[in-house]
This record gives sequence, structure tokens and C-alpha cells, in this order.
Amino acid sequence: MSARGRLAYSSYRWLWQSLDWLYPPRCGGCANQGSRWCVNCQRETSLIVPPVCQCCGKMLTHEGLCQACRTGRPNFEALRSWAVFNGPVKNALHRLKYKRDVALGEALSAPMIVRFNQLNWQVDLVAPVPLGVARQAQRGYNQAALLARPLALACELPFQLRALAKTRETRSQVGLSHDQRWQNVDSSFTARERTVRGKSVLLVDDVATSGATLSACALALRKAGARVVYALTLARA
Repeated sequence: MSARGRLAYSSYRWLWQSLDWLYPPRCGGCANQGSRWCVNCQRETSLIVPPVCQCCGKMLTHEGLCQACRTGRPNFEALRSWAVFNGPVKNALHRLKYKRDVALGEALSAPMIVRFNQLNWQVDLVAPVPLGVARQAQRGYNQAALLARPLALACELPFQLRALAKTRETRSQVGLSHDQRWQNVDSSFTARERTVRGKSVLLVDDVATSGATLSACALALRKAGARVVYALTLARA
């Protein structure tokens, strides 16, 4: 990282840490006071470890592609995640999404930054998976953007908040079957051609389940001229 990059990322982290002095934080995983993400929750986190599907990043017992990706490969080049969506990670993401604990975005982005740097993907810009207009207005923020911005700063990559837009409101994916998830988000995103044409794009989201949302976003980006699309999430259900 260059001196300028270190300064930008350090300044961003300092902003959140200074707020911790004013408003003592509680851990997103266990609610104990003292830090936004504690050592015990880090220790109890189940990490995604190889072997994984070369495309969707699902843990396997062998190298290669999973059955789903052999049957119909998603529109992204590869998806990787840091941890399994359970225990402390699930608790923390629930607080980030539904309890307005926005400071968790910076804390939880730290392991994503480490994971991204291990991948050696050649990326031109970082784009968060967008929310629909109604959900964005209701929540007041996009949790994917809170994870993506510090990652972009740390990796000295342009952060493009509006590279993607959700142009059709959809049902929540929670509770839907695998096929219903893919149908639900079909053709629900568009990408800004002048931003992504010819670029290698890193899509960032909080959690991947079926991969349907990330694949729909990747398709929109490719239609707008993106050269290649990678995806990174904090967790994998």
C-alpha cells in the first residue's frame, strides 16, 4: 500500500475508532462491551477453507466445480467468502443490517480485506450490491456499501457506489427456495456503462446464499461492458 493509501485507510479507521471513545462499543457477535468485534467471537468463527468450488466458492470435499456450477455456471468469474454464516458472524450481520449498528461495517471489513489480498485478483473498481429504492429508504443505508468502502480504501481501488442500481423491487430472499431466489432477482439490476465498460469489477455483499443476487448483478455488469466480475462476501450461508 502506498503512503497515500495508508493515510486514507488509517483516517477512515480513526474516524470510527474515535466514535468508539464517545460511544463505547459492544461486540456485534456477543454484545459484550469493549470492542465492535471481539477476540472470542473471532475465535469462534467458522472460516471458509479449501477445497472450495472454483466458481461459487462453496466448500467441497474435492477440487473443481460443485454440481450446481457444472449444471449452470453463474455470471461472475469467481465468488469467495470469509466465513460461514452462523454463530457470531450471523449475529453481527443481523445487527449491521437490522439494528443500525453501522460501525460494524468497518470492523467486519477487516477480514474481508485480508481475504481479498490473498486472492490476487486483478480488479479495477469496487461496487457494492445495491438495495432497492424502498428498502434503501426504509433502512437508511446499504450494509454492502459499509463493507465495500473501507475495502476499496485499503486496497487503493475506486469505490463506485452507483456502478449498479436495482431497478425492480423484489421480495426478500429470506425463506425462498433455490429456484425462487434466482427467479426473484432475474433482470432486477442495471449497471452504468460509462463506469464499468472494459473494467474488472469486484462485487461486494454481506452474505451469499444461492449466489443468485450476485449472479444477477454480474450479468448486468457484463451487459454494460464489464470485462470480468469477481464477487466477495463476508459470509456464506
